[in-house]
Amino acid sequence: MNSGPREWVITLHGIGRTPFDMWPMARALRREGFAVCNWGYRSRRFGIRELAHQLGEVASSLPDASRIHFVGHSMGGLVARCLLASAPPPAAGRLVMIGSPNRGSIIAEKLGDWRLFRYLFGPAGQDLRRGPRGICTQLGLPRCEFGIIAGGLQKRWGMLPFLPGDNDGIVTVDEARLEGAADFLLLPYPHAVMQFFPRTIRNTIHFLRHGRFLDH
Repeated sequence: MNSGPREWVITLHGIGRTPFDMWPMARALRREGFAVCNWGYRSRRFGIRELAHQLGEVASSLPDASRIHFVGHSMGGLVARCLLASAPPPAAGRLVMIGSPNRGSIIAEKLGDWRLFRYLFGPAGQDLRRGPRGICTQLGLPRCEFGIIAGGLQKRWGMLPFLPGDNDGIVTVDEARLEGAADFLLLPYPHAVMQFFPRTIRNTIHFLRHGRFLDH
């Protein structure tokens, strides 16, 4: 039985992934007393702006929401950022982006013209490009407190040496940065699985509660 207004968290997986990617995060959030919507969306069929519109509809449908936070891995963070910059719900709380290419992805830019890439990742894959055909730098700043968790080795090179600078094997630390972040945390985890690690989960929960990360 619902006892009154609830503090919600919407979790968002990355492009081409499923809600399973965010299941450990969602489970930990529920244990902390949050109501959780682990949203599964068609990440390869629609562009980021359309997905943000769909996310807004999901947020507006949550029952008894006193506050709505967002936690997104990779492109999921950009979808939430787009919504919170353009049409944040009245109950919008905080946002944590995990490995999100806020400045666009050099990998998407290099592969964006390949037919196989276009087939596999659809309109959103093109949105992720770092060049003028991408939209990541045009999404605006969230109108809420937001924190960024990036993956890297704290060295001049990262997990994939072919990428410039420190990186998590997919997204560079530079690509993850965004002006106006309340906090920024670098963790030594690879892109595809960084959302699974207990340290990532622990810091995400702490940011949602306090507006800052626990570890530095």
